[in-house]
Amino acid sequence: MPCWLTSDDRSYSRMTALRRLAAALLFRLGQIAQRAARVTDYLAIGTRQLSDMRADSLRSWQAFYATHPSHDSRLMPWESDFVGRYLTPGAQVLVIGCGSGRDLLPLVERRCRVTGIDAVRSSLDIARRMLAERGMTATLLEGFAEEMRITGAFDAVIFSYYCYSVIPESPRRVAMLHQAAGVLNPGGHIVISVASNTPRPHAWLVRAGRLSGALCRCDWRVEPGDLVWNNRENHPSYSYTHAFEPGEIEREAAAAGLTVVYRQTSEDNTIVAVLARL
Repeated sequence: MPCWLTSDDRSYSRMTALRRLAAALLFRLGQIAQRAARVTDYLAIGTRQLSDMRADSLRSWQAFYATHPSHDSRLMPWESDFVGRYLTPGAQVLVIGCGSGRDLLPLVERRCRVTGIDAVRSSLDIARRMLAERGMTATLLEGFAEEMRITGAFDAVIFSYYCYSVIPESPRRVAMLHQAAGVLNPGGHIVISVASNTPRPHAWLVRAGRLSGALCRCDWRVEPGDLVWNNRENHPSYSYTHAFEPGEIEREAAAAGLTVVYRQTSEDNTIVAVLARL
């Protein structure tokens, strides 16, 4: 340290160095803690049964609809594009994950005959109220679509905004697509939408979740691309979504006897895939 510095200068310099050292140390400790938390999240969700996952999802969405009792009923640009390309007035449409009716009501307004499925009763209550206020009707069914036996005949089956991504495990998504294909009228289409460019988790996080699932003999397994996060409740509660890699949608469609006939990435970074029977 230069000899011309006063004792106050030297004291200030030492304090500055100590502050920088403390900040760097605490920053690194924070990084380690965040990584440890990610590992424990994957270990924890691996111990959850599918029934636990459904209960977590219900609580999260019930809390959301408790503070969002109404909404703007509108189609996104890519949804309007699909309607214009593939649907005509009078078309029979099934909306999976219809929620409180954001996309369901505009389809009814376009004179489609719509059936909606959602697991959250409060969301369906909102949809019923908004339909009644507009003098419109639709068939609304409560439950997780992948756990239901869907009947009827539809010109289109729409997996509402990103809801295809929250079905755990590829075989269960394929089974859901197979069931959707089974209720399609000849020439009908299935629409799914997923987020594009979503970072996939590190392989070691997936391995941690699979290990805990195997040890606990749970009824599902974490797969590559599965993103999980803590819902910040005062008890174990986790959310899940799947980040799709290139070609994965096509592989799942093919496994269900379907092919992708139209695909685009929208301005909001949504991958839209329209499927039809092979």
